Amino acid sequence: MTIKKYINKFAIALLATVTLFSCSEDKMDEINQNPNNPTEVASNLVLADLINRTAVQIANGDFAFYASLYVEHFVGTHNQFFQAEIRDDGQLTVSSTYNNSWNGAYTALRDSKDVIRICSEEGHEAGNTSNAGIAQVLMAYNLAILTDMCGDVPWSEALDPDEHMLPHLDKQEDIYKEIFLMIDDAIINLETENNYANIGMYDILYQGQLDLWVKFAHGLKARLLMRQSHIDASVYDQVLEEIKLSFADASEEAKYLYNGGSTINPYALLWGIRRQYGASKSMHDMMTTNNDPRLERYFIPNDHADVTELVLGANGQNDQNQNLYGMSDYFNDRTYPTQFLSFHELKFLEAEALERKGQSGAEAATAAIKAAFIYADMEEGAQKAEDYIATIDNLDIDRIMAEKYISSYQSESIEAYNDFRRLKAMNGGNHPSYVHFLNPKVDKFPLRYTYGADDVNNNANVREAYQKVNVYTDNVWWAGGQY
Repeated sequence: MTIKKYINKFAIALLATVTLFSCSEDKMDEINQNPNNPTEVASNLVLADLINRTAVQIANGDFAFYASLYVEHFVGTHNQFFQAEIRDDGQLTVSSTYNNSWNGAYTALRDSKDVIRICSEEGHEAGNTSNAGIAQVLMAYNLAILTDMCGDVPWSEALDPDEHMLPHLDKQEDIYKEIFLMIDDAIINLETENNYANIGMYDILYQGQLDLWVKFAHGLKARLLMRQSHIDASVYDQVLEEIKLSFADASEEAKYLYNGGSTINPYALLWGIRRQYGASKSMHDMMTTNNDPRLERYFIPNDHADVTELVLGANGQNDQNQNLYGMSDYFNDRTYPTQFLSFHELKFLEAEALERKGQSGAEAATAAIKAAFIYADMEEGAQKAEDYIATIDNLDIDRIMAEKYISSYQSESIEAYNDFRRLKAMNGGNHPSYVHFLNPKVDKFPLRYTYGADDVNNNANVREAYQKVNVYTDNVWWAGGQY
């Protein structure tokens, strides 16, 4: 055999060996990929989970549950809700109280960021502007609630653990500026055509009706502009302009629907599991004075077998008893919807803006009350609304805010809490006159929420802020505070 033949055989063997190992590595790469744990997920799937999380953990999670106690929509009758009701420092000042919603908010923000990344030029759904726009609206919504509750929070360095393991806090004023930019970008994206199939039924809120997401975005902007009215009295014209571009009626409002099986109204679920709420005397007194027909749904006797009459909880002075105080009829309805942003809130915003400008807000307030009565889901609700409105002599600013407060009872306690803090600041730090609270510990009304325990324990920057802030005396920025 010649040397040339040896060389040829050696080359063939070497080529076969290289090919064998190359194929083996390719196969190993395939083997190492878990088809049940994909590295990239369709944005539709992320958005479906994000919308659900926003409803049950943010709009109606612990942030809302505690707000409903502070604004006396309910009284707390057991365990941590009772401790919050009697304004116990061990409940209101500790970092564990709101930790679930704190983590839920950052999870929602992470999911929003993921969708925006997926739909960006570098993502596997590059150019999916529709889904990117939805994610931006939800990012703005969740971030606004987080900062409204807690003031300065980690944001610009958050959600980026590779670069910022211990993110610093951003000022609430700066966060608000970014939120408005998010909303504006969202509107542009939602109105930009693309070649992707519509999100359809994965969009649990609007079933892919992008024009309604645009209206939601404008309404959210109106809400957040009004939030700044204490520190910027020029916002009212902007509020009215945004409202014109938002919901035309209640059929367009941002309302999350439950099926009562796989999805359950959080208040109904909480009542069924823990029974920690009771009927608020201050709320009942206010509605009784007004002869408000919604009393029939807002207040019913406790469903314990031994209770036959409605018992009201004396705010801040009630006993710790799960089976005594009245409840809401809505606790029996596992399908009752959660409002992200309601039509009646929008009309109340319009009414307030007009009144602040020296104009009459009565027409807008009347529309708001009618819509709120329909949401209250009573028999002959429309007629009862007409009869009720006929008894109101003067729809001035106090009565408008009082009606908004009552109408926020079912699922909008966060907005009632935000309104009270804003109007308190506008009233020189004194209790505003539109509502009369009965909890005797007025000096322990929380002006803000604490930071979540997970970050207080693991991030020195959050821990420092937690130790610095006094929840009873330190307003958030839009209420005139420093942080």
